[in-house]
Amino acid sequence: MKKRFQNLKNAKTWIAAAIVIAIVAAGVWLAFGLRKPMAKYNADRSDAAQVYFEYLAHAADSNRILFETGTLPEGYADRDNALKTTSYAHATVLEVLSDDSHKDPQTENVHVGSQRLLVEITTGEHKGRRVELTNYMSKLFDKHAETGTSLLVYVLTDRTNMTDGLPAISLSVMNYNRTWLLFGLAALFLLVTALVGGKVGLRSILGLALTLAAVCFILVPALLRGFYAIPFTLILCALVTVVCFLLLDGLSRKTLSAILGTVAGFSVACVFAWIASRIAHLDGLEYNVAETDTLIQAKFQGTLINIRGLFVSGIIISALGAVMDVSMSISSSINELKTVNPDMGFSALFKSGMRIGRDAIGTMTNTLILAFTGGALVNLLLIKYYNWDWKAILSGDYITHEVITGISGSIGLILAVPLTALIAAALCGRAHALSGAKQPVADKPARQKN
Repeated sequence: MKKRFQNLKNAKTWIAAAIVIAIVAAGVWLAFGLRKPMAKYNADRSDAAQVYFEYLAHAADSNRILFETGTLPEGYADRDNALKTTSYAHATVLEVLSDDSHKDPQTENVHVGSQRLLVEITTGEHKGRRVELTNYMSKLFDKHAETGTSLLVYVLTDRTNMTDGLPAISLSVMNYNRTWLLFGLAALFLLVTALVGGKVGLRSILGLALTLAAVCFILVPALLRGFYAIPFTLILCALVTVVCFLLLDGLSRKTLSAILGTVAGFSVACVFAWIASRIAHLDGLEYNVAETDTLIQAKFQGTLINIRGLFVSGIIISALGAVMDVSMSISSSINELKTVNPDMGFSALFKSGMRIGRDAIGTMTNTLILAFTGGALVNLLLIKYYNWDWKAILSGDYITHEVITGISGSIGLILAVPLTALIAAALCGRAHALSGAKQPVADKPARQKN
């Protein structure tokens, strides 16, 4: 009987693996099927047309100069396009030559004024060159520098003006150099995770790296190439869920339950967000005017990005982590209850899972809502300061976006609890009956000696 159960268990494992592989294959096939056809190039607004007319203007100007003077300056045709370039570099302040700035007490001691700095470029093609620059500071741009401060500078290289074989360069301060700080914080996070989490922590780090890689190297390029945002994001999040859970715990009933519960949870969040945004007449185009305008211009230039779906896609990604957390917690708890007490059936396991999930709902929902509220804190202060009318606040684009985002993620998280509990209880409910495990037998009393 035990061997028969083991064979059945192996068969179920292979069936589950086949299902996961089929889902992944179907997702990849569907993703490519959801791609937009290549758009016709918009010749009157394309970047190619813009470059063409620029060169046409240069050609006309060159003909005029050639006609008037009989000669054309060397390198004239490409002077503005090839001989003057811009880039970013890191630079270290060697000396503060002069400092005409002062602290403004009315704006919490922000530096206002200017500095004359001698800096040395530490990265890029001009590494090692020393340049003087003026660091302008204002109430909105306070990058006060001291000797030894590392800065991010904007470099304008003019190869039409050469001195001793080196092109003339001019620098302007953009920001502090925070690269090493960010790398240090990331290294500290990885170290703490590995020390406390052990092997599981290392696997979670690998899962996090794969998730970030999927977003940066799959989702973003795919959206720029014409894939529809909402369905492609759903498919990618499902694949990320499968990979992360398999890395953490391998293929098992617990993992399969967590995967299905997570997919169901963020799918609910997606559907709710889509319906709510349609009713509210929101499509994401008005959320950030500057960024949206840039995307629209890119679309005119031939980029196939689906702007209207980005709002709902962002909600799916933001809800994914919390839903994964609660789904795995419930699935793991139900699996542990079944292991400790094999007599528990479907009903008992489902009720236990719901009780465990209810404890997680309050804190996780608060986490989502407070995360969105924290991001909107400055805007909330401005609303209070200007004493906006509540009717304008509730009907405004920004508040409506934030409310839909927070509530959609929370609803997906809440409904992930019963869905995961239902799936986990169904998968684990008959395990005892299939295993044929014997009830524990109490130790027989020792035989009394006569």
